[in-house]
Amino acid sequence: MIKADGSRCGLTAAKSKKANGYCYQHMGEQKRRTWGAIKKLRSGYHASYVGPDDQRHYAPTVFMAKVDAEVWLAKERRLIDLDEWTSPLAREDAAREAETRARAAALTLREYADPWVQNRHNRNGQPLKARSQADYRRLLKAKIYPTFGDTELKDITKEDVLAWYRTLAKTPTEQASAYALMRTILTTAVEDERIPANPCRIKGAGKAPVKHRVEMVTSEQLAQLHEAMPERYRLTVLLGVWCTLRIGEILELRRGDVSITRSKAEDGTPIAIGVLHVRRSVQHIEGEAVIDTPKTAAGAREVHVPPALIPDLETHLVLFTQPGRMGLLFPSGTGNPLHHRTFGNWWNKARIAAGRPNLRFHDLRHTGATMAAQSGATLKELMDRLGHTTPKAALVYQHTAADRDQLIAERLSARMSETGR
Repeated sequence: MIKADGSRCGLTAAKSKKANGYCYQHMGEQKRRTWGAIKKLRSGYHASYVGPDDQRHYAPTVFMAKVDAEVWLAKERRLIDLDEWTSPLAREDAAREAETRARAAALTLREYADPWVQNRHNRNGQPLKARSQADYRRLLKAKIYPTFGDTELKDITKEDVLAWYRTLAKTPTEQASAYALMRTILTTAVEDERIPANPCRIKGAGKAPVKHRVEMVTSEQLAQLHEAMPERYRLTVLLGVWCTLRIGEILELRRGDVSITRSKAEDGTPIAIGVLHVRRSVQHIEGEAVIDTPKTAAGAREVHVPPALIPDLETHLVLFTQPGRMGLLFPSGTGNPLHHRTFGNWWNKARIAAGRPNLRFHDLRHTGATMAAQSGATLKELMDRLGHTTPKAALVYQHTAADRDQLIAERLSARMSETGR
């Protein structure tokens, strides 16, 4: 039935056990094997041969029948004769890699994006903060998965992305954020060789339009905001402006984060130096308080308190702060960090009372940074005080200060005209 070269013979097979399935005509040929070896084992037949690389290569499995080992050897010899041979192990590795690529290509966006969020690191190699992960999951669930969640990565086209992007047009900020997230995820998929190219190619689509223009808080409005807040939370307004702290940093301040020292100037005048050690921030994610380090390394900083604010800070420490080094400056009624939503309710009432219904708490930080720039703070000093890692954000306040300087120049020009110069 089987010739020495592995091909089948049409003659009747010999019934003798010694024939091993060969016909009488080819019995002699199978005994005179000149290439390859077949060894009988308890578990079956083991085939091997010396390849063109002068190394012995073994079949990847033990064959139950000798005829199967013969066929395998014949196929190997044919590959050598056709100059298409590579080692059996190399072919196994290539087959496994091809199978892996095939499975990877069949991944849906949801299957790829969920672990992507979980394992994503920032540019400094640090895992994403809980707040960022929560924001990404919210965008995926609300904006991306309804369209692409069950679509295989390889099947997402640039036409599909464009059509989806246009459906988000009613929410420009969410539109830009969702597109930027989609583009970043698929960029990683390209780097992982899951897809050949990124279908997100809409120029400028990841940039959110400037929706909120910051208008500085006036002294009168600041006083109204301060007065409208509950007494135990009034200090948050002052810390937001004069210490340029974020609300998450303020709500996580502890008694041990406040340092006040007293000394005397050379003329004997008593002076007080206050420092806030910003080391943590609190966010509320799905109803749970998540305390973490600041978003960047620069966010962990020491902020000096304006001397005029120290009496308010000391009064608050006495009246409203929990005891002990880890006592919260702004605890909730249950003793936990004050919930952002609870604080937001009070803040909403205060900004309406101040005639600024659209004022964000973060705008207080902008106001304080601008005043610091106008007071002569350098770019590096602003970056340190605000906790910025790059000059880009701090330059905004420098530009504002430059506008102020132009006003001063114009007033000086008017004085020059008065003096005839």
